[in-house]
Amino acid sequence: MTPLEGSAPPEGGGAGAKLSARGFLGPVLLTHIESVRADARRVVATSAHGAEPDEEAVHDFRVSLRRLRTLLKPARRIYGKKRIRPIADGLREFARATGTLRDEEVLRETLTALELGEAPRAAVAAWVAQRSRREHEARAHIVELLRRDHPGDNGAPKADAPAGEADVPRADAPPAGEADVPRAGAPAAGDADEPRAGAPVVGERPRLEPYLARLERRISRKKAKKRGAEALARRAIRDALQDVRALAASDPGDGAAMHALRIRFKRLRYSAETFSPLFGERAERTAKSASRLQRRLGQLHDVDEALAQMTRAEELSPDDRAAVVDALGAERARLAGKATEELAQELETLASLWSDAPPAPPPG
Repeated sequence: MTPLEGSAPPEGGGAGAKLSARGFLGPVLLTHIESVRADARRVVATSAHGAEPDEEAVHDFRVSLRRLRTLLKPARRIYGKKRIRPIADGLREFARATGTLRDEEVLRETLTALELGEAPRAAVAAWVAQRSRREHEARAHIVELLRRDHPGDNGAPKADAPAGEADVPRADAPPAGEADVPRAGAPAAGDADEPRAGAPVVGERPRLEPYLARLERRISRKKAKKRGAEALARRAIRDALQDVRALAASDPGDGAAMHALRIRFKRLRYSAETFSPLFGERAERTAKSASRLQRRLGQLHDVDEALAQMTRAEELSPDDRAAVVDALGAERARLAGKATEELAQELETLASLWSDAPPAPPPG
């Protein structure tokens, strides 16, 4: 599903060539802001009276927030890096919270799906049950963050805490880092969209609404850099493709590199989906290829995380732990083989789709 309704204009020289970047991306950003708000309200509403929030509501909030954050990168070229960067940095705390929960959910699902003998299966079930407290705490933390803006089921802001910019860093504040993922050629790091559990939180808990409101105000102002929508779209997709290609030759046994590659495919997918009204079938096929690799590399990463946990799971006996690690190792080898094969296929597809793309414009 594309972010804008209606059929796509012809590629090259069509409506996209005349439409301004601000005219295209502004409405898309506003739509995503409203999606984040609505999903946040659902999370809070389904957690009334101490109940845990609906899993689907939390999932939808995580995805809508991730999509919005992905679009902030091209948005910087229109609305200014100094204006957008503090907003992106602030939203990262909420992404961190949802990522921690996802880690726990996927760890449970990965371990319980393993084919094991009776003894190691029972040992894993006991280990998962003991660890379930972390999953509950992660959900409660998300609700705690979002309830600051939506203390009641109706989602109304607190009377003594109006939405504003008090919780948002100033535009001239020291940057916390411009990109969540290293640029092409940079060393692979962790996933800033889905940081690892236990990441430290510095300072007071932020509120979501001030960041969303500030972004809305920035979008609504007429002052913006004059760029064409099609040029912005080509730049965004080209940058995402370059990031993918920079890690495509990495060793499948390198878990950190495969994890970083997954993030880059995810961003390529979201960029292609966003700009599909300008590029039509070409962007849709790009999004499909990226989605396929994102899913496969995600499965690989989930097994890597489970391996890391089980290798040091002292609660299991040496025999049970060895059986689980062996099963995970076999599953990883299977997934790595599939990922290698699919990666070659999809890279060839992407190269054919964008072989006519002109050189990237200079930064700015």
